[in-house]
Amino acid sequence: MEKFKELEEKELFKNAHITVYSKKLQLPNNKVVEWTFTGRQDAVGVIAVLEKDNVLLVKQYRPAVGKITLEIPAGLLEKNEVPSEAANRELEEETGYRAENLEKICEYYMSPGINSGKFYLYYADSLIKTHQNLDEDEFLEVEKVDLNKLELSSLADAKSILAVEYAKKKRKIG
Repeated sequence: MEKFKELEEKELFKNAHITVYSKKLQLPNNKVVEWTFTGRQDAVGVIAVLEKDNVLLVKQYRPAVGKITLEIPAGLLEKNEVPSEAANRELEEETGYRAENLEKICEYYMSPGINSGKFYLYYADSLIKTHQNLDEDEFLEVEKVDLNKLELSSLADAKSILAVEYAKKKRKIG
């Protein structure tokens, strides 16, 4: 692969959730282009399985798409937080359950063309009921859904589709 030369990077915008950067790159053909992308904001998601192949999903309004979506519990890592600890924290905050057993499924770049953040996906079972502890700007409903009846078409995001497919294979469903 030919070399790309990074010439300059500057921060264009920053708030509590996102940082936008602009980077000037010299391409292998010597052409200089400007690339805009969001900064690294790592996140976690958990497919949490209860007894009898039921999973915990959350319904919440997503302003970016203007819709209520059905998703696995997920959230951003806090500074210096270990991904597995963040996964259990997010699971408990959003659903009111903690996992005694947490297994890493995979980690991947969410959208490497425009974002440098990683997503860490986990499978959880042996759940213990605690209590929900939502952030002040978080409004969601927890749903217990039977994996045997869960259609991928009812999900709207890649992390949830990937996690549900993993859980179905692990539990030998479908």
